[in-house]
Amino acid sequence: MVLQIPVDWWEKIFMFHPYASVFGTFDEDLEGHKGPTPLNLMCSEFYETDLSRGFVRGYSYQVTRSKSPLATAIGPEVPWGARHHEEFHKYFNRTVRFAVIAEDLPELHNEIVLDPELTDSDGIPAPKVNYTLSENSRKMLAHGIETSTQVMKAAGAIEVNADPLIQEAGWHLMGTTKMGTNPESSVVDQYCRSHDVKNLFVVDGSVFVTSGGVNPTSTIQAIALYVADYVKNNAKNILG
Repeated sequence: MVLQIPVDWWEKIFMFHPYASVFGTFDEDLEGHKGPTPLNLMCSEFYETDLSRGFVRGYSYQVTRSKSPLATAIGPEVPWGARHHEEFHKYFNRTVRFAVIAEDLPELHNEIVLDPELTDSDGIPAPKVNYTLSENSRKMLAHGIETSTQVMKAAGAIEVNADPLIQEAGWHLMGTTKMGTNPESSVVDQYCRSHDVKNLFVVDGSVFVTSGGVNPTSTIQAIALYVADYVKNNAKNILG
């Protein structure tokens, strides 16, 4: 597909969701480590642009369960050595996590290209990711950590720790096959149909033109249903 598309837009505006985590420790058992890891609570108070904060767009909070026994034991708060068990019991079952999920801006220099040197066993070029976290995202995450810390302390946390940027956070991959009506500045049309490859539909997060500050699954599902209905209702014209 990549080799067949002549426009330069197919690889551009690659977006992640930059994440930060804030952990509040309380002086009571919370039983928050039990069960799966759902999104228990969500806050979008800082989702929209407020230029007084020093950045554009915004972020949301996701309040999740406490750390598991293993995650607590190997976490940065609990040292190895003679004090390991004492410190483990200080944190285990007593933490609440705020995940700050920032809206990544659609920037042209963030892209996925074909590696000019690295190939697989069949000689097909490997993908190469060029990505730089923007200063806007850094300011956004810093603001999220600050406000999360305020919430934790107001709730009675006796200690607050933060991970300012989760390195292994490439869960939400968006952009690079931009949706749009102009073939000169987009890869697929309003029905996720390629402008250049006949009857090729791209139906996933890659058609996003912005990332938003929330998990993308529901939006991807909505797009998939929308495109499926279009294909079903127009199959004769599409295939003809």
